[in-house]
Amino acid sequence: MRLFIGLTGASALGVGAVLVGVLDRLSGAGGVPKALALSTIALYWALISLGLYLAHRFVTDRKSLLYLLANIAVSLIVAEVVLRVLSLPVGMIQFRGVRSKANHHLYSPNVEMHGGLHEDARVFVRTNEDGLRSDYSREAFQGHAQRIVVLGDSLTFGFAVDQGVTFPSRLEEILRERLGDDDLAVLNAGVISYSPFLQKILYENVIAHYDPTLVVSMIDATDIGDDIIYPREAVPENGKLVFPSATEECGADTVTRYYGALYEIFRPLGLLLEEPLSYPFSVIATRLGTQRPDECTYNYYDFEITIDGVHETDRFFVYRHSLEHTRPHFERSLANTAELAAAVADSGARFVLMVPPRYHHWNPNESPRNWEGDLYAVDEPFQFEMFRFYEEASVNAPFRIHSLLPAFQATDRFPLVFEDDPHLNVAGNAFLAGVVADYLIAEGFVGGAEASGGTRARR
Repeated sequence: MRLFIGLTGASALGVGAVLVGVLDRLSGAGGVPKALALSTIALYWALISLGLYLAHRFVTDRKSLLYLLANIAVSLIVAEVVLRVLSLPVGMIQFRGVRSKANHHLYSPNVEMHGGLHEDARVFVRTNEDGLRSDYSREAFQGHAQRIVVLGDSLTFGFAVDQGVTFPSRLEEILRERLGDDDLAVLNAGVISYSPFLQKILYENVIAHYDPTLVVSMIDATDIGDDIIYPREAVPENGKLVFPSATEECGADTVTRYYGALYEIFRPLGLLLEEPLSYPFSVIATRLGTQRPDECTYNYYDFEITIDGVHETDRFFVYRHSLEHTRPHFERSLANTAELAAAVADSGARFVLMVPPRYHHWNPNESPRNWEGDLYAVDEPFQFEMFRFYEEASVNAPFRIHSLLPAFQATDRFPLVFEDDPHLNVAGNAFLAGVVADYLIAEGFVGGAEASGGTRARR
């Protein structure tokens, strides 16, 4: 009891020291982060209190304590066995990516992951040998006459929808039906948070080996900001760009390992507790000069840029400024796309860039509880500048550029996105696939001899 009282008193003093700023001089970042420091104190108080209680029980009532611990251990073992035998989704590998030295980030190869429950529908993600969300292996894909690869971010990947109803999967179904040709395959090469800069790297490292006959690239409003950040993270190595934040020195993993059903269930709690648990040690490491280099840490939402004298902290800055001020950033992404298109042409395939809208571009009544709602309004003053830029660029670009905005603005189908998320729902993915199929057929990208040609022989 005395130890517990002493621990509680020491914790109370720590809380007071944090609140009045006594510990601020220990921080090298302008002061101790109060919320984090208070969480750390509370967490260590709880853990040490639990340890003291168990130690006390071990001394005073060892038999009961051991009986309790044995029951807990047996219960955990039974739960693990049941979860595995029944293959319950909650015990599967929960969907997550891995950092990649070559491609910045991707997914673990040949794995099935549980992507959660979205509007009462279970979502599962399966990857092939290259970590792409596709059931095609390289060999199986190369066996088709018309080989279409779709590059993009979460829109292409099919965030929050199941494997068979993603836009690329539905595109394959629609094209096969309309053309009466089953010798056609569509590869989903979408990766969440990708941009033209990463698309061209992924194409050179991975996608070119699939021998596509047509490559469709999708660009999103967030890609413009991504193409500011990702090039800053890349460094040259042996004639290629690589990403130091995904090296072994930074503790990066190359695969998603499965440590058991219970691990997957409690992993989110572990991630939540990781920062407050490690905070004291990171402060000590900083003072001793042994802290890991900054490039080892990664936060996708860490974004800063100044546009027309305004400090912007998210990638939707393109909605809030005129093309006069954002044009250099659009041109950077266009240049990356041009390099991608050139690589595609060198491999003997055709290329087209498509510019899809977000829900507020065609119907602001979609996604009324959008979790991104604090980042942008549905009526931002310059939210259509992106389409103006690519319409102008389409005149002289050495590749085809096609806006999908008119097709979405003309539809009365509703809803096409989730109520609380701006991504396309099942109906939205099907609609997008139909619109893209219309264009590819009308423009002769698929269906004819030229569409199934290319410089490489069919395998």
